[in-house]
Amino acid sequence: MKTSLKKINIAPQATTPLLETIVSLIDNVRRKVAVTVNSELSVLYWHIGKQINESVLKHEKGEYGKTVIKELSDELTKLYGQGFSKRNLHNFVRFNELVPDEQIVHAVSAQLTWTHIRNIIYIEDDLKRDFYTQMCIYERWSVRTLQERIDSMLFERTAISKKPELTIANDLELLKNEKKITPDLVFRDPYFLNMLGLHDTYSEKDLESSILHNLQSFITEMGTDFAFIARQKRITVDNEDYYIDLLFYHRGLRCLVAIDLKLNKFKAAYKGQMELYLRWLERNDMREGENAPVGLILCSEKSPEQINYLLLDNPGQIKVAEYMTQLPNKDLLQEKLQRAIEIASANAEKYEQNIE
Repeated sequence: MKTSLKKINIAPQATTPLLETIVSLIDNVRRKVAVTVNSELSVLYWHIGKQINESVLKHEKGEYGKTVIKELSDELTKLYGQGFSKRNLHNFVRFNELVPDEQIVHAVSAQLTWTHIRNIIYIEDDLKRDFYTQMCIYERWSVRTLQERIDSMLFERTAISKKPELTIANDLELLKNEKKITPDLVFRDPYFLNMLGLHDTYSEKDLESSILHNLQSFITEMGTDFAFIARQKRITVDNEDYYIDLLFYHRGLRCLVAIDLKLNKFKAAYKGQMELYLRWLERNDMREGENAPVGLILCSEKSPEQINYLLLDNPGQIKVAEYMTQLPNKDLLQEKLQRAIEIASANAEKYEQNIE
């Protein structure tokens, strides 16, 4: 916790650079101690879960095991107070079951708090659980943000969920070991723009203005590596002016991201428009060391057949996604996303067969 110099009971003249330096040293050590304590607690909880697993649950998973855990919880609570309820002991057990390798436990515990870990360990699917773990570490989500990401079905909305399991595993391994993020982990569909407060009728200008007015929330939805560059970026081709609605830079991908906002359903002509933007950016705005720019066409509705014929659902520089200005019913969203994953998988198989 940062200490404010105003709260220290000393004379104003004593507030010197020396004092500021010492306060900074103390604050830094306090932060490090807090991180170390949290890490050690997570490792402790894993060891408790291991002992319970080895001594009780592997032999008795029925009523006897439940009784032992209850008695153990009662005794530990008497000795150490809160933190050792039956539910928490089951959390420790679950943690140990999911992560049997102690080296991995130390690595994860050094980067995530116990509350983060507790939220993640009850995600059933292995790849999905690994996705939230690695993205949480990479983007440094708070516990609240992590829960919001899980509740909003971020994994299913991210392009990676529509890829083969081997591709998902490889991309997550790359993120974990080399801190390199791929476009499939960055771009989503649909995007939730409910934070803009738009209802009923609105124009593209209203949509754009609302995004800029709520830029921090918009970037939170897009991903923390996005940095805003320009609004209505003007480009001139054949003495004619064109305007890119929003221009961002993505630090992880190391490239410019042009965003085109559309109020209506996707049309094939939007692809040509975006290709012009990207080629112009590539020739005129791209800097040394950057990757080729990426385009994101945000529409109120997609056109699956047109997108499929244009090969926009395959790897490429142009992404098409829907946006929603109001949060949808979760069950309907889940059904829609599952159907999208199935369609994408089928299209990917056809694409690979055509290549062969």
